Amino acid sequence: MTDPYKILGVAKAATLEDIKKAYRKLAKNHHPDLNPGNKEAEKKFKEISHAFDLIGTKEAKDKFDRGETDEHQQHQYEEYRKRQQAGPGAGGSHRYSSNFGNGAGYGEGFDAEDLFANLFGGGGRRGRGGFDHMNLPGEDELYQMEVDFAEAALGGEKTITLPNGKKLSVKIPAGIESGKKLKFKGLGGAGTGSGHPGDAYIQINVKPMAGFTRVENDIHSEVPISFFEAINGAEIQIPTLDGSVMMKVPAGVSTGSKLRIKNKGAGAEGHRGNQIVTLKIVMPKDLPEDLKAAVTALEKDYAYNPRAHL
Repeated sequence: MTDPYKILGVAKAATLEDIKKAYRKLAKNHHPDLNPGNKEAEKKFKEISHAFDLIGTKEAKDKFDRGETDEHQQHQYEEYRKRQQAGPGAGGSHRYSSNFGNGAGYGEGFDAEDLFANLFGGGGRRGRGGFDHMNLPGEDELYQMEVDFAEAALGGEKTITLPNGKKLSVKIPAGIESGKKLKFKGLGGAGTGSGHPGDAYIQINVKPMAGFTRVENDIHSEVPISFFEAINGAEIQIPTLDGSVMMKVPAGVSTGSKLRIKNKGAGAEGHRGNQIVTLKIVMPKDLPEDLKAAVTALEKDYAYNPRAHL
C-alpha cells in the first residue's frame, strides 16, 4: 500500500506547509514538461501526485491517518481475498467490512485525481492519457542582511547582490528590530510554465553598538560622572545616535539615577523614542592624600547614613 509520507520524504507529524513544500519541490523536479520523454520521471510524478492526494489537505491527511481511505479499504479487501484463496487454516478466522469505498470496481485499478488545482488555485490538472501544461509557483527565498545599530534605529538604505547576480536596493525602515523580515514580491525562485515566481525575504540582523542598548524604541546608555558633578550638578556632553548633545545633571544625583533626552531614540522622525541615560558615579583611580584629608574633615560635619532606611 502507498506510504505517502515516505514518497514525499516527510515525517508523519509534518505540518501541511511542510507537506506542500516537499510536494512542490519534488513535483518541479519530476514534472513531465521538464523531463520530456522520460518515462521514469513521469512515473515518479504520478507517484508524487498520488501521495499528495492522500495527505495534501487536512481532511485527506486525517482520513489517511485514520485508515479510512479507499486505498486502505482496497488493501483490506486484497488481504481478505488472499486469505480466502489460501483456504481454511491459513491464518485463522477474520471478519472484514464489506463497505469498500463508493462502489467503484476494483478491477479497474486506483486512479487519483491530481490536486494541483486545489494547491495552486487552478494552475492545471492531470488527464488520464497524459499531462496538460502545469503552472507551478516558484519557491520563496530567504536572505540574511546585517545592518548597523544606528541604521536599524534611524533607517537607511543598502544594496545587496542576490545569488542570481541581481542587485537589490533595500530600504531599511527606521525602528526595525533584529529578526524582522522585509518582503520583495516576485524576486524569489522562478516558477514552472506560467507559474508566478516566489518572493524574496530579507531578514535583518542588527549588529550591537558599544555603549547603547535598545528597549522597544528607547535607546539606553550609561554615563559616568564624578562625585563632584554628582554633588554640585553639572552640564555634561552625552553621545547619542545623532551626535553629542549637552545634558544638565541636577545636584545630588546618585548612581542609578536616570535622565531622559527626548526624541533621541529609535523610529521615524516624529515617532522617535527617547534616550534614557543612567548615571554612574565614578571615583578617581588614585585618591590624593590631601583629598582624603579634606573629605575626612568634612565628614565630621556632614556625615550621613545612606542605609538608614533599610
